Amino acid sequence: MINSKALKNNPNLYAFLPIFYMVWSDAVLTPSELATIHSLIDRQDWLTAQEKVFLLEQVNPALPPSPDELKDWYAEIQKVTGTKPPDKKESLVDIGIKLAELHSPGAANAFSRSRSSLSRMEDTLGLISNEAVTSFYPGTQATLTEQHNTDASFDVDAPARVLDGAQADTIRKVKTLLSDREFRYIDTDTLEEYREKVLTWCRLLADQGFGAMAYPKEYGGQADMDKYFTIMETLSYHDLSLVIKFGVQFGLFGMSVYFLGTEKHHKKYLKSIGTLELPGCFAMTETGHGSNVRGVETTATYDHKTRSFVIHTPHRNAQKEFIGNAACHAQMATVFTKLMVEG
Repeated sequence: MINSKALKNNPNLYAFLPIFYMVWSDAVLTPSELATIHSLIDRQDWLTAQEKVFLLEQVNPALPPSPDELKDWYAEIQKVTGTKPPDKKESLVDIGIKLAELHSPGAANAFSRSRSSLSRMEDTLGLISNEAVTSFYPGTQATLTEQHNTDASFDVDAPARVLDGAQADTIRKVKTLLSDREFRYIDTDTLEEYREKVLTWCRLLADQGFGAMAYPKEYGGQADMDKYFTIMETLSYHDLSLVIKFGVQFGLFGMSVYFLGTEKHHKKYLKSIGTLELPGCFAMTETGHGSNVRGVETTATYDHKTRSFVIHTPHRNAQKEFIGNAACHAQMATVFTKLMVEG
């Protein structure tokens, strides 16, 4: 962000840096935070369309800033904060405007109209501004929260470290998302409404890059199967319907394309499966045989002339019924059949 052409053309964009830094400080940008930022940036009439696009790129949950980038942001912010906290209360917006002024003398005057909308972004995101500001002043007096301790006769974090192990950071990120208001339960007895809510949750998780986690990097993933299953397990603390939907879309459907498909299938489908642009299902189980795959009766007959397959369900008990809570939304399926070639 700091070395970008957009900042050189309009140094006033530095005003967003402290807020963006605090938003990313927990390494998770939640759906409600993202919606707030999108809305408030869109309402800044002093920004050009290109500048709005640039700012939104800085808060893309699938492309978070690297640790080195965050260090650079912090170092830039410290140019105007120093080491001694100010005598009066200071907000993140105040620091941002100072930063803009540093790079563009006179910037403070330019923010006379937009200061209130920037402050509204800070308030809406729930940043306790005066406490957040202390992050930029090393050695600052402890906040009110930090002055209170939990009394315990043992290290309460020790069991968590053992249980979470190497995946502690992933578990923390998923739990942070699940605590966001976008993941609140809905009070409904309508199956269709609940299914749509679960689909929305899956899309929000896909936006974070969680759906494609186990896929190769060239298809939008991180090639990390351990993280994928950690995400699945942690989601089970929230909602088991979500676990099934998530697992069928990105696991059964996506993984069957990944492991059983060829490179042409990977190039054509994997990225859109990982983003949930292409919802799908896993058609293996049939009414008559359950999950005894040797009992599959649906056939796929290869036609040499047309270089295609004819899928045939010979009777009612060969129907693919149990396809993983995906019937309402799936646009494609991986179908398991008996392959027939020349009889």
